[in-house]
Amino acid sequence: MVDPAIVAVEPFKFLGETIGFWIQTGAFFLSALGAIAVIYYNGKQARVSALVGLLTQQQSNQDLIAASRLVNQLHDTGVVWAQHMNVDCEERAAILKVINNAEFIAVGVRLKAFDEQVYKEIHCSTVIRLWNSSCGFIHELRNRTGKPTLFQDFERLATRWKKDPIKQIQ
Repeated sequence: MVDPAIVAVEPFKFLGETIGFWIQTGAFFLSALGAIAVIYYNGKQARVSALVGLLTQQQSNQDLIAASRLVNQLHDTGVVWAQHMNVDCEERAAILKVINNAEFIAVGVRLKAFDEQVYKEIHCSTVIRLWNSSCGFIHELRNRTGKPTLFQDFERLATRWKKDPIKQIQ
């Protein structure tokens, strides 16, 4: 005879599974979401770190600093940059060094190797000013070389930022 005090109780089930199964499944799901969040955050931090490292390195690159000074002088004097297309021209070399650097960063932004918002906050006016000054030179270079894609990422970034510049801090 079976003792009436010892009766097997059927465990509570939800959708055909026990509560323990659902607790374990929920814990696994929350862990997966946490891992995704950590991966996303680490990727964003890596993009910011890469950009800051590059910008810091550029500040010690004497060739780039000298080229930037020459380019700024050209801008300030109102010289038409497209006049400096001669391969042996010192100004041409400086212009190319500066816009190659801008293109490198613009490609990094497009490929999400660098954080665009941080770069925009730091260099928005510089990028727009450089594009405005160099666009004639770039268009002439594209025409002469027959390569319409030269500096396209720099152009895309500058024109996009020109339409939506950084906001004034209130």
